[in-house]
Amino acid sequence: MTLVFYIFIAAVVGIAGGSQVLVNSNLNKTADLPLTALVVNIVAGVTILAVYLVFSRQSFSVLRNADWYAFLGGVLGVIIVMGSTFLIPRLGITAASSIIIVSQLTFAMVADHFGMLGIRHIPADPVRFGALLLMILGIYLFFK
Repeated sequence: MTLVFYIFIAAVVGIAGGSQVLVNSNLNKTADLPLTALVVNIVAGVTILAVYLVFSRQSFSVLRNADWYAFLGGVLGVIIVMGSTFLIPRLGITAASSIIIVSQLTFAMVADHFGMLGIRHIPADPVRFGALLLMILGIYLFFK
């Protein structure tokens, strides 16, 4: 697979993430309860994954070997969905998304630098810090 393909997949994921928070925010406006968007998210996700598991013939038994923290993704998903659903009507999708994305990139840079959870070590350097500062400046400009 080529770098262009990976960039395409990353762009699709980014658009899906931006669309998800917008749709969840709209659902929250209709239901006036962030929990509703979360429940819809979870039910849809579990349904799609259950169908996938049936057809892929994968087993949950392999999860017995996973470290305890590997299961925190669900908890983090709750924070992401409820937090974005809460923020978007208050800050707007551009401002809220820019803060979320820069926060993700900041954490990603730290994770890369320390090779957290066995990922490839990519040291933080002045260029990466500069890029991060430019993104923070961008957030400031979104609020102008």
